[in-house]
Amino acid sequence: MEIELGPFPKYEDVRYNAFWTRAHIDTRLRVDEDDIKTYKAHLQDCRENPTVGLLAGKKYITGKPMNYPTYARRNLRYLERQPEIDTLKKSLKNDIDKLYSKTKYAREYIVDNKRVVLDYVEKSKKYTTFDKMMIFFRRFL
Repeated sequence: MEIELGPFPKYEDVRYNAFWTRAHIDTRLRVDEDDIKTYKAHLQDCRENPTVGLLAGKKYITGKPMNYPTYARRNLRYLERQPEIDTLKKSLKNDIDKLYSKTKYAREYIVDNKRVVLDYVEKSKKYTTFDKMMIFFRRFL
């Protein structure tokens, strides 16, 4: 018997969609309808839970080098040319701009520099003056 405590995001589904998105992108095969559905599901996860979705995307999709980089670029270009993917990416960007208008650049810096991870808790790193300057100047780049 499983007891649900509340409407918490289902991280396993977010991980699953991000993992399979990478698997469909990083292959010699061309993209098909199932691959588009998986990528749409990942982007939908990012819209529903922006921080968790972006952390999963960073870990599973862009976190490590691709096995077939030329094929991965081809597949990613094809996926991003799809009209439904394009609208989802634009709405995700608008949602993030609206939700995190003041902290967007700090969140991007934290995710990009692996100061927070998806699967486990790590000891907090101190922010140096250089880190603070990088967060400040990120909005101008």
